[in-house]
Amino acid sequence: MIKEFNHWINNILFPEKLSEKLFIYLPECGLGDKITCFPAFRILKKHNPDKKIVLVTEESVIDIWKLNKYIDFVIPQEILSKGLESIFIRNGDNGKICDWSFFEHHQQHIVKSAVKYIAGVTPDEKKDDLTYEFELTESQLEKAEKCKNELLELANGKEIIGIAPANTMISRMWPLEYWEQLTQLLKDNEYFVVALGGNNDLKVKNVDLNALGRYPIAIIPKLLDNFKYLITVNSGMIHIGSVNQEVKMIFLNIGQFPEKIVLPFRKNNNIYHNRIIINHKCEYKSKCFEGHITNREIVKQMEEYKKQFMIDTGESFPESQLKLLQKYTCWYYCYKDRNEFSCNKQITPEMVLEKIL
Repeated sequence: MIKEFNHWINNILFPEKLSEKLFIYLPECGLGDKITCFPAFRILKKHNPDKKIVLVTEESVIDIWKLNKYIDFVIPQEILSKGLESIFIRNGDNGKICDWSFFEHHQQHIVKSAVKYIAGVTPDEKKDDLTYEFELTESQLEKAEKCKNELLELANGKEIIGIAPANTMISRMWPLEYWEQLTQLLKDNEYFVVALGGNNDLKVKNVDLNALGRYPIAIIPKLLDNFKYLITVNSGMIHIGSVNQEVKMIFLNIGQFPEKIVLPFRKNNNIYHNRIIINHKCEYKSKCFEGHITNREIVKQMEEYKKQFMIDTGESFPESQLKLLQKYTCWYYCYKDRNEFSCNKQITPEMVLEKIL
């Protein structure tokens, strides 16, 4: 670690070289949130063509950011513990801390929000390219080709449909039994069904290929060239999938977010390009969204949870878990009567199959 730290000091952080660079510090965030930031660096580079862009972020996810060709250096945030915080305080052109709240980020289109906070400008959909792009190395391209051939061999001539059974915020999840029912319907219609996502996502037992954690994120958009459809909810996979501009996507818009805020831009900055949206019709959707972005109902629900936790355990709710609790209580109205108002049950497997056939 000392050798690595000295490398950053000598090659990037040396005082005489700082004026040549623009530092961006991004705190921890979800995978999808990271990818929403990709177009912002394209625009940042456009406005600062003579600067080297240096991103400081979580060490564990540096490989994701290396897919963005507009970032010149990615260095671990651990260097902040070495007394170098001043570099990243808003001070002329030297550095910028990008730290906006979960709620603030979702009050406008998520990609435009990232552009605002990272590049410092309001993007123009007619002039700025707001689509996603991964730059792969030769070895990654070779791996994508190898995995593609293996996948086609497994499918044995059947058309491939990908599902992304995300284990995400409860307000965005589709029930496991619905994923299983949809999988069976697809198999009955002679499709080869592949589950895509991470190791912690929902395990759909009857898929033809469980590829959760099987493929590196970098190559998934390339693999999707061979898919007839990708079916997603509001999770990281909708962003990974949208790197591929042409694969047909079916978006199950569960929860309170309007599609015009959460859908990534695709070809020609069109959020609807090669995309089918299935919305629920819960009467509380607009109220849920209002309560979410204003944070009012969430705070109220959190306080109720904390009181109940004290009653059940005799202890205060752990401070370390408050941020997580805040995210998981954004589906406020459905907690009143989950069976009656739960919007994830309003979108059925049959409705999805109808869009495919």
